[in-house]
Formats: sequence, structure tokens, C-alpha cells
Amino acid sequence: MFEKLIDSFEKLCLQIIIEILLVPVTIFKLFQDPKRCYDLSVHEMEKEETDRFHDYLSPIKLSVYTSVIVSVLLMDYSGEQSFISKIKGLSMVEKALFIFLMNNFTAVVFSILLLGYKKEKVNTITFRTLLFSFIYTTVYTSTPFFIIILSAMFLGQTVNVQSYLDHIDKLTASGDYSVRDYIFFIIFIVFMILGVIGLIKLFKALHYILKENFRYHPYVVWFFTLLFFIIQVYYARGFI
Repeated sequence: MFEKLIDSFEKLCLQIIIEILLVPVTIFKLFQDPKRCYDLSVHEMEKEETDRFHDYLSPIKLSVYTSVIVSVLLMDYSGEQSFISKIKGLSMVEKALFIFLMNNFTAVVFSILLLGYKKEKVNTITFRTLLFSFIYTTVYTSTPFFIIILSAMFLGQTVNVQSYLDHIDKLTASGDYSVRDYIFFIIFIVFMILGVIGLIKLFKALHYILKENFRYHPYVVWFFTLLFFIIQVYYARGFI
């Protein structure tokens, strides 16, 4: 009995480690080609359920892991104020659930709208494919912020990014920068570059999903792509 328990625990730990390692792999693959948000979802949903998402992390698991990571970063360390005051005071699990639901809200809404246009029911492969595709697109807005938050946490010993930026502003007058400050400058530039690339990739991914599922005049597809893009960026701004 005890050996079976140990074996089960070993398999669970191994599975978690593998999935954590698949997080950067999946993000990298999605950043390489935004079309993969939809193509990967379609390809995996064509397989048997037990054979899906072995080489990449499923969008649901990816969203769960990123939500947990953010919730850990938003814990109240030594009285440090969280930069997202809307969820201050919640436990780590409550924060993770809140972030998971908020990050995926637009994916659910967009999927339902397209499902209504295609006149299909919610409990179909089509809905899951669309939902997975839109969840994958959140990678483009969340990844740059993960980098800046982690950098501020490890280099500035704070989870409050704005507090660390204020610290940098105060040093500007005196010019008394440390090595950590210079490293953060470099990472901040990378954050800005990735942010711009992410927005471009997000627009391309949304356009590809709509083009494959929204059979209207190209101008109409471009219009709804822009509309979905603005909604997702505006919504993500407050909850990433």
C-alpha cells in the first residue's frame, strides 16, 4: 500500500516537473508563429483524448500554471503592497482562481460569439478548439509582464513593479546606479521589445482564427480582428 502511494506520488511529481518544463517550450513555439494558436488546437483536438498535448502544454494547463505563478508573485511579502489592489487580501488559491477566470473571460466570450455565428452547440469539438485557440493568444500579453514582474522581484526584492520603477526614478538624479539597476534597465528594454512583438503576434493570431472561422468579406474579418484585439488588450491590461 505504502509503495503504491510512493509510486503515485513519484508519477505526480514527474508529471508536474514535465509540465512546468513545457511552459517555456509552449510559449516559445507560440511566439515563433501566431498561427499555431489555432493550428495546434485543431491538430490536437483531432487526436484521441489520451493522446492530446504530449509535446506541448494544453492551453488550460498553461493558463492554470501562469495563474498560480502570478498569484505567488502577488502574495503580500513582508507587508509589500500588491500592484493589483483589486485582489489584495485574497489567499493564493483565491487569487489564482480569480486570475484564471479573468484571463480566460475574453476567450470564452469570443468562442461563444463565433460558435453562435457557426450555429453550433457549446458541447462540441468546435467550441473547445476555439476556446483553446483564444486561451493560447493570452500568452502574447502575459509573457512580457511575467518577465518584468520576475525581474523586479529578484533584482529589486519587491513584488511591486511600480515601487521599483519609482526607486529607479530617484536614482536618475544622483546617477548612483548599482549593477542590479543596470541589469533591470536591460530587462526593461527586453520587456518593451517583447511587449511590442507580443501585440503584433496577438493581432496576427486573432486575425488567423477569425479568417479560418468567420467566412465574410476580408474587410469585415479585419474589422472584427481589430475589435477583438482592442477588447483583449484593454481587458488584459487590468488583470495580468
